[in-house]
Amino acid sequence: MLKRFNGLLVLLCLVFSNMSFAHSYSYTFNRPQNTQQANYTIELLQLAYADIGFKLNIVDFNRQNALFAADNGMLDGQLARDISIESAYKNLIRVNYPLFKFNLELYKHCEPSSTKTIDSIAIIASYPVQQRYLDSIDFQGKVIEVKSDNTQLNLLIQKKVQGALLIDFAMANKTIPPSLGCYEKQVVATYPLYHYLHNSHADIVPQLEATLDKLHNNGTVAKLRSKYNLQF
Repeated sequence: MLKRFNGLLVLLCLVFSNMSFAHSYSYTFNRPQNTQQANYTIELLQLAYADIGFKLNIVDFNRQNALFAADNGMLDGQLARDISIESAYKNLIRVNYPLFKFNLELYKHCEPSSTKTIDSIAIIASYPVQQRYLDSIDFQGKVIEVKSDNTQLNLLIQKKVQGALLIDFAMANKTIPPSLGCYEKQVVATYPLYHYLHNSHADIVPQLEATLDKLHNNGTVAKLRSKYNLQF
């Protein structure tokens, strides 16, 4: 009986040891939307993590709660975010290598005058960059926060808002509904995206920065950008 108990104890120790080992050598992030930019980011970071001896683990997770989860250590960080998250999510540390840039675009109905003042706009609550832009231009109109770009477009179609701020790569696989009618699209800002880690993993940030610089200098980044047809 004692021998069986000791055997079970050893087995449990091995199981928990393996779980701890797996956790120590992999870093977990939520799965992004399926875009060229996201796939490029995942492949680049897989190479970077592998180069320093770790594995990148991508899991399905509610994207609307991903920033909160990362800031609280439920996820190990965020694959790619812009610096507007830093003021509210203090536990996330930037890996200081710009992964790629994206355009923030304003969608609005066609008007006789393209300079007509917009007094209401829809943004996505989980994308702080949109509010960051509005703050930068001291926007005084009504801001409506929603959960998806589909809702933004629906509000625009129904003329419940005069404009919607959208991220270019998030719209790449979407078809604009014909019911939107005549609309204008204007690039209002361009921002870089960075990889972020929870501050409990601060020790590997310098290693990742050095590795990403190496992948940049040896041409790997250029090849990946060409593979995924990224312009900037």
